[in-house]
Order: sequence, then C-alpha cells, then structure tokens
Amino acid sequence: MIHPSIRELFQNLNRHPAFQELARRAGSRGAGATVRLSGLTTTAKALYAVLLAQATERPLLLIADGNKQAETLHQTIQTFAHLLQFDGAPLLLPGLDVLPGQKMSPHGEILESRAVGLWRLASERVPITVTPASAALLRLEPRSYYRQLAQTLRVREEVPLEDLIVHLESIGYEKREPVEMVGEYSLRGGILDVFSPAGDPVRIEFFGDEVESIRRFEVESQRSVLKLSHCTLLPLSEYQRSRPLLAQLADALRAEGLPARELPHPGEAFA
Repeated sequence: MIHPSIRELFQNLNRHPAFQELARRAGSRGAGATVRLSGLTTTAKALYAVLLAQATERPLLLIADGNKQAETLHQTIQTFAHLLQFDGAPLLLPGLDVLPGQKMSPHGEILESRAVGLWRLASERVPITVTPASAALLRLEPRSYYRQLAQTLRVREEVPLEDLIVHLESIGYEKREPVEMVGEYSLRGGILDVFSPAGDPVRIEFFGDEVESIRRFEVESQRSVLKLSHCTLLPLSEYQRSRPLLAQLADALRAEGLPARELPHPGEAFA
C-alpha cells in the first residue's frame, strides 16, 4: 500500500519547467532536436523515465552500458512504475553473455528473456524498454518473424498436434516427464502438458487435431486446477531450430573433416 501523499510528491516533479520543456521537445514528432541530460543518478533516471513516458505517451528506449547496468535501471523503473500506477510493464531486453568465436552458447535464461522480449516488442505496445548497448547493436528480424514464434491455442480450434510439437521444439522446448520447469513439455496420447514462460503450466487435451480443453495444472500435484478458453505458448529462443537443417549442416561438416560439435548456437551466429 502506497500513501497517496508519497505518490503525489513524485507526480509533482513533472510540473517543473525544465521537465515540461523536456517532455515538449521529446514529444514533438519530427522536431529533429537533440535533447541532452546529465548529472542524473540511476534512481533519478528511472523516475524521470516513467514520468516522461506518462507525459509524452510515447514508447521509450533506454540504452545502458551493459547487462548489469540495464538490470539495475529496469528494476528501479519497475519500482517507480508501480508507485506511480504506470500503465504497462517495462521491458528488459538483455544482451548475449558470450562473444562471437567463443564456441559457447548464451545462457538459457538470457535466450528466454530475449525471445519473450522481442515477441512483446513485435506484438504489443511496450512503454519503456531497457537494453544494453551490445543488444541494441544486434541485427533483428522483421516483426512478423517474432510474432510467429509464439503459438496461441483456443478451445475448439483445430491444430495439427504433430506440427505443434515440431514448432515447440524449434523454439526451445524439451520433452520431459513429468513437466516441472519452464521450457518443458510432455505428450501422453492426446494430452499435451506445456510449461511456457507466459505463466503457469497448461494441460491441453486434443480430440484428433481439435483442442478439446485447456487447463492450468499444479506442478507439485500434477492436477488440473483451472479451465481456460485459450493460452499462449511463448518462445524460449529467438531463433528457430530446424532438426533437418542442423543434421544437414552436421553431415556437411563431417564431410569436410570437421567435428559437428563445433556448430554455432543460432544466437552466437548472429552475435
């Protein structure tokens, strides 16, 4: 519970003439003016970023030095967004934690955060995005590419189950029995359990290729608890993996006398 006087104290900061001039210039489309600010602490940057997004009603992209600085700024922005009742969740888009040529794959949590973040940017309005400079320099695909990474399922909709499994594996899901962690799925007859980064795990029952029911289930008991009309399965990787293509590349490497284990991770190939 936040006291109204505390909220009002922070909201009054947007009445300062310097801030109003900043908001006017930042909110002017096609003005071509460069606005420079200096001397702000991380806390002040976060507070004024939320106030600026509220005042201009335009999305902001904040670029930090590195992942650690971006995480700190994002956490502080989240705090002020909650305090000021800001509409919309700020997004952290991390950079990869490996360099090209290191022959290492990025950490799974970073791949997941990037995949979900890019899907959000392509699919909805994100009011504030925080990212390190290394991530801002990476080449990105068109919006349509990131939108199609996620799969939305609705009751009574027909979805070929085999095609759905292939798609899940291409965006980073792995088969496990039982499903207990994000990124896992299991298939028992016509019952598909999936744990997406979108939230709680879901149990999807198929009758042929028709989605008969969708329910949330508890990991501990594996029991269904809540019926849903639809669900969205978010990606864990921003680059789709194709088994036939990887097998083809591995065969080509072996033909050249090179070890197939040196195939780069898709994220590393674009770093």
